[in-house]
Amino acid sequence: MDIVVVGLGFTGLPTAVAAARAGMAVLGVDASAERVREIAGRRPGCGLGTVAEQELDAAIASARLSLRHNADGIPHAGVYVLCVPTPADRHGRLDVSLLTRAADDVAKAMRPGALVVVQSTCSPGTVEEVLLPRISAVSGLCAGLDFHLAHSPVRTDPGNVAVDTVPRVVAGYTPRCTELAVRFVSRVAHRVVAVSSPRAAELVKIFENTFRMVNISLANELAALCRAQRVDVGEVLEAAGSKPYGFLRHRPGPGAGGDCIPVSAGFFTASARRHGLHSPVVEAAIAVNNAMPAHTVHRVREALAARGLPPLRRSRVLVAGVTYKPDTANVRQSAAVRVINELAAEADVAYHDPYVPTLVLDDGSTLTSQPVGAPADIVLVMTKHAAHEPVRRDDVPVFDCSSGDPVEVV
Repeated sequence: MDIVVVGLGFTGLPTAVAAARAGMAVLGVDASAERVREIAGRRPGCGLGTVAEQELDAAIASARLSLRHNADGIPHAGVYVLCVPTPADRHGRLDVSLLTRAADDVAKAMRPGALVVVQSTCSPGTVEEVLLPRISAVSGLCAGLDFHLAHSPVRTDPGNVAVDTVPRVVAGYTPRCTELAVRFVSRVAHRVVAVSSPRAAELVKIFENTFRMVNISLANELAALCRAQRVDVGEVLEAAGSKPYGFLRHRPGPGAGGDCIPVSAGFFTASARRHGLHSPVVEAAIAVNNAMPAHTVHRVREALAARGLPPLRRSRVLVAGVTYKPDTANVRQSAAVRVINELAAEADVAYHDPYVPTLVLDDGSTLTSQPVGAPADIVLVMTKHAAHEPVRRDDVPVFDCSSGDPVEVV
């Protein structure tokens, strides 16, 4: 194999397909046998919004991309790319258990001269302080001499499959590591931006996503102020967006979710605390984001009361759209799911989402996606999928909560 990609999720699968398209012999490895089966069977949606299905079909049909469950072992290869999840623990710190397990598997398989590229999101210092000594110890090889190590975090936008057109940041442990990593990443990405160290590359990814968290939270605070002033927040944002410099529009909503934005902000503050620093702006943004689902439910209560409708505690509520963003199958850190958990404490809740067949709530109960016309007293639209018809009901009130504040759909 020319390259082994460990982890076939939102970042690993597009990397594997791009490498196969570039003519490399690629083995994609995943810890989930079910994930391997759904990719091999080309099940609808298996590209998770970051790989076009025709591109995946072509890569597998050409035999340049093969698939394997990690229980079957990892072979020798010139390049190993680690793309496993790095979730936050309950303190907001990086959970490296999956990443270190993948690093151990690679270290056991690799031979002198191999290049290891870490694509997983990492808090600053993870590559050099955690992964480097571990790979060296397990493999018995010396980093920078016997094997090469680099970090190249991926910028993905699920729902937009043009991942390889986005510039990639790359940094190696040594200048030679950087050189080899740039040479490899240049074959799977449109443009490469080299930085001085893995720590700098880690901070780039963390800051990019924290920047979005801060600005989304700011937009939500603007929405609250506009409501108090009886001003349309959309009008304010539209007019502000006419400024050709110094402004980047972010929209209010029920809360930022996904694998990166809220997680990276937590990594930012945890890393700051580790170095004796305080990050009040980011911490305030996290607090605003965490409060948005409860705020959305509170606003629904107010909307029902203002219209003389029964309160939530006497209502059957159907939530339409539960993914963290439109047209993806990802519910991680989803504000819509957090809203459902809030509602479940006082109402009879069901949901509709063609991308999510089942959903497990915080209390351990499991819900199954219902038809959009299922019995309900009120419908809350949380995520609007462009690929599906807008939710319309003539029998019950429908409130669009996708912007954070409920707006009745008539």
